[in-house]
Formats: sequence, C-alpha cells, structure tokens
Amino acid sequence: MGRKGGKASGKARRRKKDIKQKMKLLLSLPAAANDREELTIMGVDPDDMDNEMVLVKSLFLAAADGDTRAFDRIMDLVGKTVAREELAIKKEELKKKTTPSNGALEDLIVGLQEDNDGLHAQTTGPHDALETE
Repeated sequence: MGRKGGKASGKARRRKKDIKQKMKLLLSLPAAANDREELTIMGVDPDDMDNEMVLVKSLFLAAADGDTRAFDRIMDLVGKTVAREELAIKKEELKKKTTPSNGALEDLIVGLQEDNDGLHAQTTGPHDALETE
C-alpha cells in the first residue's frame, strides 16, 4: 500500500513540475496584438511585451480601479508593505509591554554581558595576539 502512495506522490510531483514549466512558457510568449496596443499606450518597451507583462498590466489596472486586494498584492510584489510592517512592529511592542517581567531576563542579559567582558579580559596573553610576519 505504501508503494502505491509513493508512486502517486511522484506522479503528482511530476505533474506540478510540468504545470509550472508550462506556465513559465506561456508567460514568456509574446503578448497578443490587442494587449501590445494597450501596453504601447502605457509606455511599455516593446521588448518587455510578453504575457507576464499583460498580467502585470491587469493587476495594475485592477488596483487603479480601486481593487484593494490588487493594490495589496502590488505592494507585496514591490516590497512596500509598510502598513503591515508597522502593524507587526506595534503588535510586538504591545506584546512586550503586556508581558509581565520578573527581572530574570534582565539579570540574564547583564550576566551574559559580564561574562563577555570577562572573556575579552582573558584573551590578552601573548598566544592570543595575531602573528604578523
């Protein structure tokens, strides 16, 4: 029974790989004539006019029409998820403020810093110096 599951798993993995390759192929094909006209009007370089650009254009136009999910997706793609990052930082700060502290963490940090300072003091012997010839 396990053998059949392994074969099915391998078959599914190969199918996903095939689909991924096919999608990459379709995205790399030149854009259709009507899409090329729209992309030209938008000022897109003719060398960049492929099906992938057509999808980017569609996402852009959806966001421009007020689709907030499309806008969020664009911000994710270009790495400008400022609002989400700020929200995550605020949540983390609030979590730190509301988490009770018994002082143990602070004591541990001070102890580690003292140990680290002690290590630097111990490594001042002649064998610890860098040899330069």
